[in-house]
Amino acid sequence: MSEHLLEVKDLKVSFHTYAGEVQAVRGVTFHVDKGECMAIVGESGSGKTVTSKAVLGLIATPPGEVKKESQILFEGKNILDFTDKEWRDYRGKEAAMIFQDPMTSLNPTMKVGKQIMESIMLHNKVSKKEAREQAIELLRKVNIPNPEDRLNQYPYEFSGGMRQRVVIAIALACNPKLMIADEPTTALDVTIQAQIMKLLKEIQTKNDTAVVMITHDLGVVAGMADYITVMYAGCIVEQGTVDEIFKDPQHPYTDALLKAVPNLENENKSELQIIPGTPPDLISPPKGCGFATRCKYCMGICREKAPEYTDSSDTHKAACWLLHPMAKEVYGFENIKEVFENEK
Repeated sequence: MSEHLLEVKDLKVSFHTYAGEVQAVRGVTFHVDKGECMAIVGESGSGKTVTSKAVLGLIATPPGEVKKESQILFEGKNILDFTDKEWRDYRGKEAAMIFQDPMTSLNPTMKVGKQIMESIMLHNKVSKKEAREQAIELLRKVNIPNPEDRLNQYPYEFSGGMRQRVVIAIALACNPKLMIADEPTTALDVTIQAQIMKLLKEIQTKNDTAVVMITHDLGVVAGMADYITVMYAGCIVEQGTVDEIFKDPQHPYTDALLKAVPNLENENKSELQIIPGTPPDLISPPKGCGFATRCKYCMGICREKAPEYTDSSDTHKAACWLLHPMAKEVYGFENIKEVFENEK
């Protein structure tokens, strides 16, 4: 058995469209251990959600295609080789997903209780009465008041924050070892966002559940994640612990994302920085660094050849030509932090 709960190796996912093959995910590798929370961050179109859907086998074929060299190991077993029965046992029972919009995740024609009970009864040999009792307990666990009454209500009778709690309750129904949260706070106001994030953290801690958090907002994951994976143009550009990413970013894209996050402690009250330009077209991905056309530190080699990963520590790595010893020698700096602090 693998020492990691989830291990993704060289994941490549494409979508075949009338315009050509969109290479949405291009060689992604990461792992998550039991009880850990890893956040995958990046702009829209960076490949975050496609990666998470691949982990649950939710890539529709066609038009999607998970390339043959890809491996997704759950407890040491490649899920891409699962039979239909193994997929049914895996989804919901071993791994569950909290989708971005609870209104599209819930069936508007079914009572909330029935939707939770359906998941419980699908994976466990329990009576309808036992499933109902478990559903009530799940609603109580996600802090929904009067769960006995709420069980008989429809999704439209719940607020946005309450609907998201119901989705979390369904994800928790079979006590999964892995939970994937795809932008779980996007449609919610700030105070409700904080409540949902606190709830997910409590679930992770109490149940020792591994969590993969998908988001475009670094600020959201600051108090939740143990590790952060930064994606851009279908590739991972940087990985590290929360402290390493926030205090010592090694890639210009990560640095740019951090500078776009509001900071009340910042003495300089200047405007938030933006990242100029747009992500590359993944029908014809660049042969060099995907971020080259938007990077203020771009060198000639950045457009010609994709950089390899450089390790800053056992847990921290980034793919950037500025980390190459020759670049440090030519430009006269000891570490990349000096470059970011003294911009051109």
